[in-house]
Amino acid sequence: MKISRLTFVLFVFWLAFFMVANNVLPVTDPVESNYALTAKEMVLSGDWLSPQIYGTYWYDKPIMIYWLIALAFKVFGFADWVVRLPSAIFGALSVATMFQAMRSLSGRWLVGLVGSSILGTSLMFWAVAHGVITDMVLLYTSLMVMVFAYDGLNNNSSKSMIVAYVFSALGVLTKGPVALVLPGLILLVYVALYRSKQMLLRLFDWKGILAFLIVALPWYLYMYSTHGQDFVNGFLGLHNVTRATQSEHPEDNVWWYYIAIFLGASLPWTGAVIYGIIAGFKLRHKGYVYSLCWGIGTVLFYSLMATKYPLYTFISLVPFSALGTLGVLKALRPGRSRYVPWIIIGPTLLLWVAYVVASFFAPWGYYGLLYVFAGVSVLGLLWFWWSKQRYRLISVVVIGTMLTSSVVVVEGLVPLIKQRSSVNILPVVEKYNGDVYYYNGYSTSVVYYTGHKVIRIKGDSSRWDDKDKLKQRSAEWDKKYLMEQVSEEDFVKCVAEGKQLMLVVPKGERKHFRQSAIAPYLGEYSETDTAEIYILNKRQSYIAE
Repeated sequence: MKISRLTFVLFVFWLAFFMVANNVLPVTDPVESNYALTAKEMVLSGDWLSPQIYGTYWYDKPIMIYWLIALAFKVFGFADWVVRLPSAIFGALSVATMFQAMRSLSGRWLVGLVGSSILGTSLMFWAVAHGVITDMVLLYTSLMVMVFAYDGLNNNSSKSMIVAYVFSALGVLTKGPVALVLPGLILLVYVALYRSKQMLLRLFDWKGILAFLIVALPWYLYMYSTHGQDFVNGFLGLHNVTRATQSEHPEDNVWWYYIAIFLGASLPWTGAVIYGIIAGFKLRHKGYVYSLCWGIGTVLFYSLMATKYPLYTFISLVPFSALGTLGVLKALRPGRSRYVPWIIIGPTLLLWVAYVVASFFAPWGYYGLLYVFAGVSVLGLLWFWWSKQRYRLISVVVIGTMLTSSVVVVEGLVPLIKQRSSVNILPVVEKYNGDVYYYNGYSTSVVYYTGHKVIRIKGDSSRWDDKDKLKQRSAEWDKKYLMEQVSEEDFVKCVAEGKQLMLVVPKGERKHFRQSAIAPYLGEYSETDTAEIYILNKRQSYIAE
């Protein structure tokens, strides 16, 4: 397909949007810091093939995300905006690709512009584009797989299937086997619906399979040859099979989990997506059937998995954005009742009002611009609806959401995100030269920012309330924690031996800490916004700034 010049313009435009506030968003615990530290150790050690954290090899995710972050570090240096750069870039690539794909398939630039705008302004997509996680890269590879597979199956194109398999291999290097298994199952369902032998043969294109193996296999073979069964047990066993069969978060095991995620993730376009699903049912167009199989198939697939996680169905935003485009164009078509556009207006107002209301519960930040942007956007929305300038209404939804979201991330989320990071205790930790212990916390960000060794004290859950005990995960999940750990009793022995120690108690663990075997041995502490800090057997005074 010929790439439109507007595709490049959109990439730059959305990249700028997704980078808003990245320079002041600190790396958070426990997820982002794992990726950041692993990539940092990759650069410092010079080992670009075997991921390691705390100097220990680990097999949580394949190599792609670490390569991308490490490459950014190598080019721009270690900085918060740099660690978030891959997600911003792949977010912009995904939006631009969405425009290009929908424009090419429909022959209408407006369809591509609406579809890409829906994807880029969806609440979860905007959030993940600022994150330090694998999901945005996986979404991009999945988008490319499904776009080229659609062309390959419906136009019997071997070239397109080869490209789809190559991007599937890149997805497997990003997230693991699920990047092949899930698209494969969805495509099989799609082929089965049309009962096409030609499609089935094209789906298993031998050239595509060969291309997949050439791209994906070398790194996996290297890891097995270098690390043997440890890699198999850690990566395939714990981080794939165990996730599918044993819940990491048992309290989230409800059948409607991903339905609730969908309703929030697609805002402000939730109504348009639902309307598109309903409106397209009579059309039965191949693109509609394909998007429906992809979106609903993704939700059903992860609903069957034991572990529930908010971002598992993230890639479904792509097909749901395509269906939302259908919903928007159907709702705004001339001749429709003037109240039909409220399927777009209603959820949009809900999102903007939620931003405004949330600002009153977040005393930090300056929200004057938020109120101005929200107020003007609401007035514009209602005016264009009343005057029946319905396509301008789309522009107001997109621009209003981008403006309000930008204020929210700068004034609201930055201070909130700091609560999930170690940045508030860095002035104390950086002046300290001894061992740093964390009570029942997992602050990899301390290691990432300071280089200090951190030892986790595993709290004795037998003393905790019954409600907290119910939230405890299977012991199998303890294997994912590679940070050095000690028991409460072992820590008490270190104190008794007279070792100088720093103990950090996250505010979220204070209740458990008060019940611990350690608490009676401790006295005064310094306090930050996020933690209590004790210096034991101190030879020098430390004051939290």
